[in-house]
Amino acid sequence: NFAMTIQKNDSDPLGPIVLTHTSSGANATIYPFGATVTSYKTCSGRELLFVSRTAKLDGSKAIRGGIPLVFPQFGRPDQSMPQHGFLRCNLWKVGNTYEEGDDACSCVDLSLSLKDVVAARGGEWDVGTERDCTVTLTVKVYPSSFTTTMTVVNSGSVAFPYQALFHTYYAISGQSALNGDVCNVKGLAGYEYLDQLTAKSHVQNDEPITIGGEVDRIYSHPTQTDIDVVISTGVGTSVALKSSAFVTKLNGDNIVAPVGVVVWNPFIEKAKSMGDFDDEQYKEMICVEPGMLKDVPIVEKGDQFHFSQTITSCDEDSEKVKEVEGEEHIGKKNKVGKE
Repeated sequence: NFAMTIQKNDSDPLGPIVLTHTSSGANATIYPFGATVTSYKTCSGRELLFVSRTAKLDGSKAIRGGIPLVFPQFGRPDQSMPQHGFLRCNLWKVGNTYEEGDDACSCVDLSLSLKDVVAARGGEWDVGTERDCTVTLTVKVYPSSFTTTMTVVNSGSVAFPYQALFHTYYAISGQSALNGDVCNVKGLAGYEYLDQLTAKSHVQNDEPITIGGEVDRIYSHPTQTDIDVVISTGVGTSVALKSSAFVTKLNGDNIVAPVGVVVWNPFIEKAKSMGDFDDEQYKEMICVEPGMLKDVPIVEKGDQFHFSQTITSCDEDSEKVKEVEGEEHIGKKNKVGKE
């Protein structure tokens, strides 16, 4: 009773992988270029992610949409290295596919070693650096949710500072991103944010965050380490986002790492300036991007960090989900009985 299938065209290294949770029909599409998740459809067929109509899928540049991966820098604080680092601009190796846990989720691992990074290097990460790392992305598909986990192992001889982020693009139905009643982000009251358009800092009030123009804000909390927000994605639909991170030291100790979140929408002018983004598509998306951006614990030789986000559709047909989960439970009981 195999609960997953994986589709991949072995003759096309750039071709997408489709990972399906068979019993529910939920599935994710992942491009090995950038290990970019470009689609997640729930068991009822609802698409949660946005991809630009003019995104390049041929490996010529990072994919505009889905979940581009950001590391070792967010933006371009180090001008000698390309914006957002090198993960999203290189071809990853597809590793194991497997099932896991009581929820019988379908999983796939993709990996990238620094020695295989050909594009977007620079600065302290240029060819010949003493720094080294191996990065794994694990994608887990459930009936109405999915998880992405980035694990970075410091396999070199020196410690390195870093930032990491999931640049998640959410699909907003009905071109309604500018309607604050049906497209908004809740759960960040009390967070401090840096408005990147004005370079001023503010504290978020109790109102939901809406898109009334270009929005580019970095949210962080003085004490809270995990992200737990709800994103309204159109009339009657919403998504829950949870994210957390920790560093595992060589001696086995775990250190919690704070996760902040970026909220972004390019609006009219910025949308027009992006070659791989249709002029009007800012109405169809919102980026809510959890990131290890501030007070990030350093990783020394042999340390690793684990950074994960779980995205759940809040409005799935609960009968369908219950039915699927019930079947899996019965299936497991039978399996156990046979043993």
